[in-house]
Amino acid sequence: MKTTVIAVSGSREHPKPELATAALADYVLNVAPGPVIVRHGACPGEKSVDQAVAEWIRQCGEWLGVTADPMPADWDNCTDRCKPGHRRRKRIGDTAHPGQLPDYCPAAGPLRNARMLGKQPQPRLLIAAPHGLSVGTTGCMKLAQAAGIRLTVVVA
Repeated sequence: MKTTVIAVSGSREHPKPELATAALADYVLNVAPGPVIVRHGACPGEKSVDQAVAEWIRQCGEWLGVTADPMPADWDNCTDRCKPGHRRRKRIGDTAHPGQLPDYCPAAGPLRNARMLGKQPQPRLLIAAPHGLSVGTTGCMKLAQAAGIRLTVVVA
């Protein structure tokens, strides 16, 4: 039986992150053939879509044949494509950019999103839950469209 890969991208501060889990559950229960792997950005936060999806998988995944493939951004390290001086200083209490250093690479989120969609087997679907500006989620949606990955957008 072929495994289905689904990617999820959403806001860190979503008013209703459960909308993404509802869309995921609907796809898993009604459309996806075989076992399912869910890739998400592992972004922490009480209102994070990634956190809601991770919790849903912990609660329901085993009996539904769903496993998680969390892909957190590496905020501490830059790539050889990063320009000198581009790093940003973390604000006091910053939980959006976890890492050990007092600053972070702003390219880490978009690079993670590209890896999430480019990793093989490639996702069949991206469930996107943008809210507000959602620059990262919007960028991930554009990458999915360019790669020919089906897109489901859920909005609050």
